[in-house]
Amino acid sequence: MFNIRIRLLALLLLLTFTRCLSAEEPAWILLEKGKAAFDRRNLTECLDYLLETVEMNPDYPEAEFWLGRVYEAQGQPVLAEEQYRRAIDISIYLRVPEDNILYRYTLAELLMNLGADRALEAEAILFGIADGEGASRPSNLALEHQYMKLITEHGLDELVYLYRDELITSLKARRILAETAWDAGRYRSSLLHSTRTVLSLLTTSAERYRFAHPEWRFDIDPPEDADNPDRDVRYSDRSDGVVDLIERVYESDEALARWLEREGYWPQLYLVSISLFAEGFGDSAESIWKLMVITDQLSGSYLPRSEAGRWGRLAVKQLEEPFISVGSLSP
Repeated sequence: MFNIRIRLLALLLLLTFTRCLSAEEPAWILLEKGKAAFDRRNLTECLDYLLETVEMNPDYPEAEFWLGRVYEAQGQPVLAEEQYRRAIDISIYLRVPEDNILYRYTLAELLMNLGADRALEAEAILFGIADGEGASRPSNLALEHQYMKLITEHGLDELVYLYRDELITSLKARRILAETAWDAGRYRSSLLHSTRTVLSLLTTSAERYRFAHPEWRFDIDPPEDADNPDRDVRYSDRSDGVVDLIERVYESDEALARWLEREGYWPQLYLVSISLFAEGFGDSAESIWKLMVITDQLSGSYLPRSEAGRWGRLAVKQLEEPFISVGSLSP
């Protein structure tokens, strides 16, 4: 009997010790448990862990952000917005400072989903992200003026031939701003942001392709080079501007091609074209529609490029009879 009591006492002490250890788990472990529960869609368990986390550590932006995720998933946008803003306000304590950008994107998307009344707030956040990469600097504004001049007067090939300009944190912001500007009928703005997006995507593609093929150069239609001796004609293999670059990417770098699609290359390219058309630059718009189709040399008819999907099909329609879809990228 004495031995049984000793064992029971030992078991009781062990359970008490285990519970104490559990209660003293550091905040970051509780956060990870909460995130795991979120992945399992167990929002109640997730919420319990997160509330315990912020009670233990009141200045924990990661936990505040995930609380916002839970509230948004529960259909409580007001509480979600409050948590996202709280996470941004205390982002000085972030272990990974770059997460601040994620929080701002998440808040902007939440506001956009709340309707037109909150869209301006969302756009202000996105413009702030763009400013983080120098969007409002005088030197950058001067560059953008040159981009607009080239894209409207000479086309996309000439722009990519002369400039490389890669966006990092603001790439997504530019893409969203381009689409919202089009929906609102601000065609010049949609042209600017979509051009910056496409130029950035092509810059990344050109640099990655050249890393794998050091002898390659971006070039424009060799027959024209004789009339333009200042161009870089050191690369003698076939090369014909943007269409050649994209074909090479799809032929040799599947991961890069998938990335281009995820980042919206084809819809943004289409948006550049219709923004040009809406602004009165029909010839430049046509030149970009032709990048999204294949021309039948015998009949002169157009077929959409398979890579371009629905945007290629829309480009075919535009080449047949140009149109503007008010408030939407497609009819």
